Amino acid sequence: MEPYLFQGLVLPERAQLSLGFPLKFEHVSTGVSAEAKVSIVLNQVAVWVTSEHDWNIFDLRNVVKNIVHGHLSMIGYLKGLAYDVEITRVLSREREIDYVFGIDIPCIANRNQDINLNEKLLQLRPTTAGEHGVFILRCFDDLTSAMRHANDTGFYCYRAVESLRHHCAARNNLREANKAQQWQKFRDVSGVDEASIRLLKAAADPLRHGELGTEGIDRVELFTTTWAIVDAYISKV
Repeated sequence: MEPYLFQGLVLPERAQLSLGFPLKFEHVSTGVSAEAKVSIVLNQVAVWVTSEHDWNIFDLRNVVKNIVHGHLSMIGYLKGLAYDVEITRVLSREREIDYVFGIDIPCIANRNQDINLNEKLLQLRPTTAGEHGVFILRCFDDLTSAMRHANDTGFYCYRAVESLRHHCAARNNLREANKAQQWQKFRDVSGVDEASIRLLKAAADPLRHGELGTEGIDRVELFTTTWAIVDAYISKV
């Protein structure tokens, strides 16, 4: 069967890199085996994936991204160079696939499609100012990382909410209080139930201790729960 062909780019483009290697892999959550051939020429990425399995192209995109990113991380360790990778397109004539990947997370993009962006930014900017604003900015940064890194979604979602807990504690003179008191105050202020926070914690805890990622966990539930918590708290700030 014709291989899937993924195309992409190593960033930043100004730091040129050429690299090629073959790799056999097994998808952790499904046990499906496949072979990949990676070619990077002057930061242009092409990855051919040979597999009889009828893949969800978003799942396979994440696998391909992890393969390339893993090697870029090795280069980072060896050379002190901080590369990133973007996978932009997948093609397979035999399967009639020619798809350009967006940067959106559909479950979040769809729920927020009608917001007035300029109006919302105007409301958010004051919350990010000053000493306490650092916690809000860190939360937003972790939400972006949760979208970018599929295997670490649970980790970043929970840490984003933890930043809001610190923000709440700082605003209410509870920095020296124990975590249980801080979380209680956060729930009181936001109106968020404890079960929602525990859902994120359960997804994050293995990652926080260096165990395997969140592959196979329902990312839609993680995203929608996290955004609901953040929305609830931000609306009270």
